[in-house]
Amino acid sequence: MQPSSGRSTSGLAWVEKGKLMVTDPGPGEAPAKIRPCDGVEVFVEGVKIAGETEVTASSDVLLRPVEQLPEVAFKFQISQDDLEAYVLLEAIDGVRCKVKDTEPSHALQLEVEREVVPACVDPQSLIEGAEKAGIRFGLDTKACHMVCREKPSKSVLIASGIPAAPGQDGKLEFSVPLEKVVELPLDEIRVDFRSSIRIPDVKAGQTIAVKKPAKPGLPGKGVSGKTLHPKKPRDPRLRAGKGVELRQQGELIIAVATTSGWPRYNESSGIVEVDEVYYHRGDVDLSSGNLKTSGSIEVAGSVFEGMKVESEGNQIISGTVTDAELSAWGSITVRGNVFKSRLSAGKDVRWLHRWNDLLANVEENLVRIMELRDLDNRLAEEAENGDGEDQPAEVISVSDSEVLFDYFRQLIIALSNLYKEDLSQLPTEIVRKILAARDKIGRKGDVYQRAQAVEDDISHVRSWIDYELSRGESDIIVPYVQSSYLETSRDIIVTGQGALYSNLSAGRAIKVAGSPGIVRGGEVTAAELIQVNEAGGRGSAQTVLRVSEKGRIVARTVHPNTTLILGRLKARTENLLESVEIRIVKDRLVISSRSGTITMDD
Repeated sequence: MQPSSGRSTSGLAWVEKGKLMVTDPGPGEAPAKIRPCDGVEVFVEGVKIAGETEVTASSDVLLRPVEQLPEVAFKFQISQDDLEAYVLLEAIDGVRCKVKDTEPSHALQLEVEREVVPACVDPQSLIEGAEKAGIRFGLDTKACHMVCREKPSKSVLIASGIPAAPGQDGKLEFSVPLEKVVELPLDEIRVDFRSSIRIPDVKAGQTIAVKKPAKPGLPGKGVSGKTLHPKKPRDPRLRAGKGVELRQQGELIIAVATTSGWPRYNESSGIVEVDEVYYHRGDVDLSSGNLKTSGSIEVAGSVFEGMKVESEGNQIISGTVTDAELSAWGSITVRGNVFKSRLSAGKDVRWLHRWNDLLANVEENLVRIMELRDLDNRLAEEAENGDGEDQPAEVISVSDSEVLFDYFRQLIIALSNLYKEDLSQLPTEIVRKILAARDKIGRKGDVYQRAQAVEDDISHVRSWIDYELSRGESDIIVPYVQSSYLETSRDIIVTGQGALYSNLSAGRAIKVAGSPGIVRGGEVTAAELIQVNEAGGRGSAQTVLRVSEKGRIVARTVHPNTTLILGRLKARTENLLESVEIRIVKDRLVISSRSGTITMDD
């Protein structure tokens, strides 16, 4: 581009093919001027200019277009749990500038053309950058290529680890309550609060707790390549203390009571135990409710009106017992006095007596059938020896008589009544014998043979019942009892003043040997021995002392109008007797005392 051919009065400057062209001015005229712009750096005589500057044709002018290269940066972030890695791409496009050609001008304003140079992101550089940032596992190359291609403005997940699989916490469940429980029935209008409070209790053989052990988790792997360990699962401790054993049942661990009593669990040690004695710190009243346990009980206080204390073990009452009821399968010891109350020591065997009655009915029918069998055998033997030739045929044999079959029918009914009872109260071996008898009675064959087979099984049941009925190991020990009823399977021992206007019954002996050791009013019954310091007294209250035919009565003093009963023999004293012993000798009642011996016939 050349300046116009017209006369030039001043210098001119223009850009041609990216270069600055300059013509000098005429004499006395001003030289050309140039003004730089953004995008190009202008150097005149080696000095960068910032504003309007005069130039001549001889000026050393350099135009340097600005060129900004594209910029690419990666910012990597790994999550705190090492399971995720993100990248934030920072990509800035470059710019390339070019000086525009212009017309000649006395004051040239430079102009540029800008060309964007896109920022290109290499996926491999992203992958290498991720490795340098510590991302060594779970890299998603597809995500990396997407970032390079789409250049998102937000962080992108480019790597994922494998989380550790959590384990399962162990679980400990208790099958029985370990604290007092208040049970208020919703369907009853009137609630007996004395019976609504249940104390912790467990029976021997009963499950106390079931533990499902913890299961460990599986390790994972973080994006950094490190192993991620699972959190240790909670595993409650379970150890066997006294009265408890642990049993394995599949994956479960079961704590089973080996004794009856009070279950307890210590969370810090993990020990579960059964204490045979439940300790009650205060009185037994409405605030405590009735007490009932499968073990033993010790009461630090007294037992008040209307309350009950029941246990399958022993009982120790430190205070008094007033208008209350104590029941124990074991022994009962009361350190205070007993008033207007009922005490029963020894296992409740009323169900055993029912079994005894039912079994006696079976045995009675078996005896009848066996008697007919013996008669049948004797008649057959007499017929064989010729002794019964003149007797009718129906007398010779009774095996098909209506009487026999009636007895057999009665036997079946008696056995049926036996089977209807609750067999769960009996030992396994005894139940097996009873069921075997049922099977044998229904078999085909001779009536006598079936009855004999049944008799063999029933004899085992009889031995067991007799043994159970004969066991009596429970005592009652009190200092003083008044207007009460005491019953025990073995001994009653009164250690203090005695028993007034009370009924006492013992399976073996009753000893009232305290001071003064009086029995006055009521009835005292024992199987083997009654021993008292003083029996009876002045007044109308009748005093009865009763023992079995094999028992005896020993007393330091027996007042008049005292009834003495030994088995079926009975006597009433008319005078004061001292140093007395009463027993049966050769079916006669013999009363020995300081004043002599009296023998009384039936």
